[in-house]
Amino acid sequence: MRLPRPCTLRQLRWFLPLIFIALLPGQPPKRQPFGNPRVTQYAPRRRYHVVAYRIRLRLHERRRAIAGAVTITLRPLAGNFHRFALDSAGLTIESVRLLSPAGPQNLRFGLTGPANPAAGAPARQAPTRGAGRRAAGTDIGNTAQSKLWVTLPRAFRRGESLRVRIAYHATPQRGLTFLAPSARSPHRPVQVWSYGWPENNHYWFPCWDYPNDKAASETIITVPAGQSVVSNGKLLRVTRGAGLATYDWSEPVPHSSYLISIAAGQWTELRQHLGRLPVDAYVPYGVSLARARRSFGLTPDMIGFYSRVFGLDYPYAKYAQVAAHDFPGGLENISATTLTDLTLHSAAGEPDESSIGLVAHELAHQWFGDLVTERSWANAWLSEGFATFGAALYAGHHGGPHAYRYQIWLDQHAARAEDRRYRRPIVDRHYTHPWGILDRTTYEKGAAVLDMLRMTLDGGREPALASPREPLFRAFSAYLQRYRARNADTHDLINALRRSTGRNPRRFFDQWVYGAGYPAYRARASYDAQRKIETVEIAQTQKTAWRTARVFALPIELAFAGAAGQRQTAIVQDRRRHQTFTFPLAFAPRWVDFDPHDYILKSVDFPQSPRQWLAAANQDPVMMARLQAARQLGRARHCGCGVVKGLEKVLTGDAFYGVRVEAARSLGRLRRPAAMRALLQALQAHPAQAGHAAVRLSSRVRAAAVAALGNYSLRPPAFAQLARSLHADPSPAVASAAARALGRPGSPASYPPLAARWRSAHSYRLEAALIQALAATRDPRAPALLQQISQQATSRMLRQMAKRRAASAAK
Repeated sequence: MRLPRPCTLRQLRWFLPLIFIALLPGQPPKRQPFGNPRVTQYAPRRRYHVVAYRIRLRLHERRRAIAGAVTITLRPLAGNFHRFALDSAGLTIESVRLLSPAGPQNLRFGLTGPANPAAGAPARQAPTRGAGRRAAGTDIGNTAQSKLWVTLPRAFRRGESLRVRIAYHATPQRGLTFLAPSARSPHRPVQVWSYGWPENNHYWFPCWDYPNDKAASETIITVPAGQSVVSNGKLLRVTRGAGLATYDWSEPVPHSSYLISIAAGQWTELRQHLGRLPVDAYVPYGVSLARARRSFGLTPDMIGFYSRVFGLDYPYAKYAQVAAHDFPGGLENISATTLTDLTLHSAAGEPDESSIGLVAHELAHQWFGDLVTERSWANAWLSEGFATFGAALYAGHHGGPHAYRYQIWLDQHAARAEDRRYRRPIVDRHYTHPWGILDRTTYEKGAAVLDMLRMTLDGGREPALASPREPLFRAFSAYLQRYRARNADTHDLINALRRSTGRNPRRFFDQWVYGAGYPAYRARASYDAQRKIETVEIAQTQKTAWRTARVFALPIELAFAGAAGQRQTAIVQDRRRHQTFTFPLAFAPRWVDFDPHDYILKSVDFPQSPRQWLAAANQDPVMMARLQAARQLGRARHCGCGVVKGLEKVLTGDAFYGVRVEAARSLGRLRRPAAMRALLQALQAHPAQAGHAAVRLSSRVRAAAVAALGNYSLRPPAFAQLARSLHADPSPAVASAAARALGRPGSPASYPPLAARWRSAHSYRLEAALIQALAATRDPRAPALLQQISQQATSRMLRQMAKRRAASAAK
């Protein structure tokens, strides 16, 4: 899942630019505690197991209402079972019947909770425990939820099957969204889609709405003729008549209730296959197949890649993806992912607006999150961290090893940025709401920790490309096989790793998963030319507050580079607070790399001179070492030794775009006239002249160079270039970077080009950047334009953004 709060982190993160606080100078804010230390969240104790849900509904789109019934097959987990509760909110219950060979029998039922209107039997109150706190011994499900209590005619034995049919109708307030055209949004399509995470599906059908139970499901949905319904599993039949169409979908693989989904509307279908497996994508009617293929065309390749690396073939009868209007991000419903239609993009948006990350993340959930599901939200990293890691793996498969390492580096930066605000373990039970656990620690730090686990299991180095023969992926396969269609917790993963590799990873998990933070290294290197000995001192200086380990025990790679091209590497086992290592070395090192591939989530204090960083940035054979050197040069206090020229050479000549991006950022951070001229020269070189920078600068690098020019935006040459990039560059990413660079207070000349560009903006990304930039100018004309945008923008999220920005700009 990627990721609403209710939608903010999730809805934009894969296809809008990553902006990391870690890249900005300044003092970090004071670290705050996470969640509520007085609240401890555990999975609710179950008294029954749901075997299957059979949901039959009629969607009344004009009234935004539903009517129908759900038949639930369940089995008691203990004897003397005569009464049970289901999560149910906002549903008007018409009847509850026990289905048996002797015929249906009406049952007594009652409702608890303020959100439940009742019809029929009087409510029978049940004891509840404090809302917001889930105790280990509770047996009524999520105590914060509203409940439907059902009284059975007799006590049922343990394991004895029973079927209950609940008829109801509702106007759902959550969990199910109805869209239709309006005066403000005349082009909005007619669609209905569900959003079950974390516990929202009980707003449209009664269920056990917590992930620690798994059931098969069948959804039978009736819609007006001309519409179609996408749901979970295999399409059994479509019945048409009387101006209606009924779609019957069945998913036999047991799954948690939040993964049940429907998406109804008029769709254009992109049909693909992987062997005999249908791989379909549904986009709003009128969207071209070429546009759909641009976002979803790689899905069959992703499925094949994950099946090989995870050691388990895709486990469902089909895979469908639905691009729904106003949907917040992506949600990994079992075999039927729903994503925002904002991921559909033009050819000009490639590669900056690529859907690869979002699609790969949600697809990885079909194994991690859907097939094997965390038993409690405290272990959400078993879904989200694994899916983020899976997306990075596919980035490496599709774009090469450098793309994988660069994505992990971005994940590390995101995790460190959040760590400055608050620090917590990856597995943490002190959240106040499940949304709180969906943060950078769960997603990006979870991915970075899995990458480090991969490295440690491989002896300190990783293969260039992911292979199912690696120890980590053999353990993944064993974990998936053992807990297939079941729930698991982190200790189950530890046991799978122990059984698969023969090694005990408990200390690693205690430090990185059950503990918080990361190591802060201080390293110093010196060379004894007489003895030809290199000495490296390594200390870990992190504070041990916030459940941070005193020592993180990890292998660390060191690399020594000589002036004549010599190179020697070593892997040391760092297991103490302070350690000294010596190495016989036949040459004096020109520079030293500390963890050159950036395997370790860390901070490093390892001073080297600008000459050393320049040499590493231009000559190091390891991509991540060049990137880190280019980054360090942006912190140079003096621009002697050819720092600007060296960064300019990296900007226009490095083989990997991520290193060039970092060189552009460093030129921006230097805030020197020479650095500004280097950025301008790179952007202004004539494209028709082969060999000039503009020929080699991809849109991602141009966007970084334009963003770096924002530090010089008050200077006329930089301002003129930013205005040109805003209006003339064909890439929405570059134009968006120019808009944000121009949108700074104290620049009255910025408003006219920003306002003019709004009239011709046709990219969500650019429109969002323009809204932010217009508000940031503090120009007195901005609030009126933003208010106009809040009424006319085609996207609900843009309208909401403009409304908020208009209010803040008017203050």
